[in-house]
Amino acid sequence: MTRYLFCTLLMLTALLSGCATTMDVAINATPDPDYHFDRQAPVLVTSVGGNNENALNARYYLRDMVSAMKDQGFRQVYTDMTLPKNLAPKITITLDVDSHQVTYRYTATDYGQVPTSTSTVCKNSKKKSDQMICTSTPNTTYGPVGSSERTGYTTLTTFTATARDEASKRAVYLLRVTSYNEDCQAAKVEAFLVQQGLQNLNFQDRVQRNYSVTMPEGYRCK
Repeated sequence: MTRYLFCTLLMLTALLSGCATTMDVAINATPDPDYHFDRQAPVLVTSVGGNNENALNARYYLRDMVSAMKDQGFRQVYTDMTLPKNLAPKITITLDVDSHQVTYRYTATDYGQVPTSTSTVCKNSKKKSDQMICTSTPNTTYGPVGSSERTGYTTLTTFTATARDEASKRAVYLLRVTSYNEDCQAAKVEAFLVQQGLQNLNFQDRVQRNYSVTMPEGYRCK
């Protein structure tokens, strides 16, 4: 692990906290099985095009990706700010970081007053002494009375890294890391997902993992 990634982990320890005891992560990474990844060839790491929020968010992690690629054995890895003018990259890796609200449907239990028994009180009629008038009153308790469909809201955070061969213009590697969270700041979940994705870089085999990371006591993600 490079010094830069080690520092990132230390920062995550200070940032992610309290709001969630676990973080669920889904990782899907697919390299082209027929492509030869030349570790000596120049590699450019850049962000998704445009000036929107996704592009700006992704730029925060360019150097992390550069460090991770060097840990994988690539010798010439640059950002678009450090690439020498006379050097053409063989592979371009584009980063995309996104957080947005999504809705989902779920079935929830409805609660209300549920009849449990009936109380009956009888009294003599004031008009006729031999006639009784009885009144029944239902007894209730609070409990489940049924179920209904409802709409929930959560935040989907995604980190995507796409590697493209510049000669053929085709994608040769795709890494996607996702997580749903309702409590944490988007930027801190994004940093966490980038760290998880870079730890799972693999240019030889497919990676498909779904797991939960237990956060140490004292983490803050608000």
